[in-house]
Amino acid sequence: MRLIKIIIFIFLIIGNSRPVKGQNINLSGDIFEYATYYVNSFDFNTGATNVQIFRYELSANDYPVSIKVKFLTTILSPVLGINNVQTIIEIETDPFQLQAPLILDNRDLSGETTTIYDMDNPPNTIELTGNVLDILDPGQVDAILQSVMASGQIADGEYSFEVTILSEDDQVLASDSRTFLVQSPVSITLESPGGALSDTLDNVIYTTFPIFQWFSQSCNGCETFIRVAQFNTQVHSSVEEAIEDQRVLPFDQSEEWYLIDNVNSFQYPFSDAYPLEEGNVYCWQVMMNLPTTAGVEEMASSISAFKIGEAGNVETPGLISDPLLLALQQALGEDQYNAYFGSGNELQGYVATGQVEVNGVSVDQSSIAYLLNQIMSNTYQIQSITVE
Repeated sequence: MRLIKIIIFIFLIIGNSRPVKGQNINLSGDIFEYATYYVNSFDFNTGATNVQIFRYELSANDYPVSIKVKFLTTILSPVLGINNVQTIIEIETDPFQLQAPLILDNRDLSGETTTIYDMDNPPNTIELTGNVLDILDPGQVDAILQSVMASGQIADGEYSFEVTILSEDDQVLASDSRTFLVQSPVSITLESPGGALSDTLDNVIYTTFPIFQWFSQSCNGCETFIRVAQFNTQVHSSVEEAIEDQRVLPFDQSEEWYLIDNVNSFQYPFSDAYPLEEGNVYCWQVMMNLPTTAGVEEMASSISAFKIGEAGNVETPGLISDPLLLALQQALGEDQYNAYFGSGNELQGYVATGQVEVNGVSVDQSSIAYLLNQIMSNTYQIQSITVE
């Protein structure tokens, strides 16, 4: 029974955040999502935790009412070899009398708790006795526990939770279900602009409003930050030293990081930052704040360096010097860009001059850069391309 209690509690984190109604029973609640669920947040002897995972309120239109509560949790986790949805555990309580609204909080539940109290004045005691209806195959249980013990956290996968309120004769009075994809972020990989400090000649750009791009896994509840600093060879011996020195972004030097949307690309802002200057070398870094059951954790990327080339002085043959074309290349991708602007193609040697229009309206370069950034962040999508 101890193993059953552990599994029940670990996977009871998957919860219900929408109010639902059935006949005269009302069920509502909240779940607090985390990027990572650490095992050391839980007591494996009792199943107790001081981390709030969920909170429910159970009430009825008329009291008293005799009810049962059934919990069902399932798992789909290819990394554990579970390629089809499997029941982790299904448990149903014996009937009990609901005489007033009842708060269910995971911090009040453990393998040693058999009595809870409702919200009446004075509160009534409720005895809960659970009966296991179904449980995961012992071999799959071992795979889950081995993964948990090895990593300290729950394995990636889809975890579903269903709560059902039943009458004594098994009629469904209220129910709800929800599925979460648990995918712990692994790292942040910077893509452009830039690279190693020693390769700045290979990382020259020709715009003072670059679009920064990186790769990171999606993360519920995470916050993303960026910072940019100038690298001065007379002052700094490394990019790490430069990024901790005076930054050009954020402008406020009391802040180490600049909060942005939870996306994978960001254009250097036209305000709240020092202007970037031609001929200078800059370095940049991205960080994510991850909410976990052990508190907020910081995950930072490596640091990349790039140089802003001077207009009319292309330092490396073959590099795009026009800011608009550079932004187009980033938005379209190198293959699609070369299909139009590459050697031997229709727009080879094209340089944007004169007036730029979008849907017949004259716009400046910043407006174009904004639209291209929306495309790169998948806010806008390209349906088709026509060359006139």
